[in-house]
Amino acid sequence: MTEPRHTHQGLPELHLHHTSRSAVVRKTRIAAAIILILLLAGLARTLLVRRANTEALASDAASHATLVVSVVSPKPGHGDARLTLPATLQGMAEAQIYARTSGYIKRWYKDIGQPVKKGDLLAELDIPDIDKQVQEARANLELAKTAWLRWKTLRAQDAVSQQELDEKESAYKQADAEFKRLRDQQDFARVTAPFDGIVTRRNIDTGSLVNAGNGGSAQALFATAQIDKLHLYVYVPQAQAGDIRVGEKVDILRQEAPGRPVKGKVARTAGAIDPATRTLQVEVEVANADHGLLPGQYVDTALKLPKGNSLTLPTNTLQFGAKGSRVAVVDVHNRVRLQTVELGTDYGHEVEIKAGLQAGDKVIVNPPDSINNGQAVAIVAAAKGE
Repeated sequence: MTEPRHTHQGLPELHLHHTSRSAVVRKTRIAAAIILILLLAGLARTLLVRRANTEALASDAASHATLVVSVVSPKPGHGDARLTLPATLQGMAEAQIYARTSGYIKRWYKDIGQPVKKGDLLAELDIPDIDKQVQEARANLELAKTAWLRWKTLRAQDAVSQQELDEKESAYKQADAEFKRLRDQQDFARVTAPFDGIVTRRNIDTGSLVNAGNGGSAQALFATAQIDKLHLYVYVPQAQAGDIRVGEKVDILRQEAPGRPVKGKVARTAGAIDPATRTLQVEVEVANADHGLLPGQYVDTALKLPKGNSLTLPTNTLQFGAKGSRVAVVDVHNRVRLQTVELGTDYGHEVEIKAGLQAGDKVIVNPPDSINNGQAVAIVAAAKGE
């Protein structure tokens, strides 16, 4: 009885051990399931984040593929279209005054800025060589005259032949001509003003050595100019040459006096296009009674042109290439169309478009060089002037 009792006493312990092992397995399974659920949740989150990033990148790429632009529409041409060209004012008459004989400056009488009348004495030259030659020529003339008168008396007495008398008469006339020529050179010692005006330059001083003429090492003694009326020359491009008319009013614009143009008029034109420059030379005259304008002054000359049916665009809409001038136009489908245009007058910030565009076209402002036909664009704002 003792052995069975002992046998029955060990059974609860085995049962307890079996029950503990099952609990451990169950807990392990629960932990594994939780870990698996967490891993699946992390994987799902990663996939969702990647999908969101992919969609964001696709959206960003799509937005970058569409060029954002501003546009402007062509405007009608200027009602008072003007062609502005640079020019330099000149005196109505200008002269560089040279010495007509060589010598030294004895005295000068007029300085820069002083008014002069025609014939006024500007300077006197000391010409000792010419003075000596005049004295010699005077002596030769007196001798030739005495010989001719003596031979004339002898011929009346038939003491000499007519041939001998003719020779003496010819020698006398030659001596007289030589004397007068040297006397004229002696008068060249007086340097005078050729017309009414002012002295604009003096290049000599007392004692300066001057040479005759304007060649070699000779230099101008004075420069004079008439300033009561000025003139200037402009060179009009061939495209606008036919619009210039003699007598038309012209505005003379000065940088130092903005907003205060001086009126002038077209005096004459060359009447022919210069084949070298393809321009028409035009002379403009300007009254200057108050001497407010100065010879040599830089000015802009505004010539009025007739209004046409052309359009104007800002210059920052243009592209220039081997195919000429072109603009980028946006069509109704927001696609780019590169359009070649014919340019006209350049107004500074704007340029005339003679052909290639319609008034309602949308033209891209500052188009990039990489822009292509058919490229998609998005208009975010219209530039001023649309």
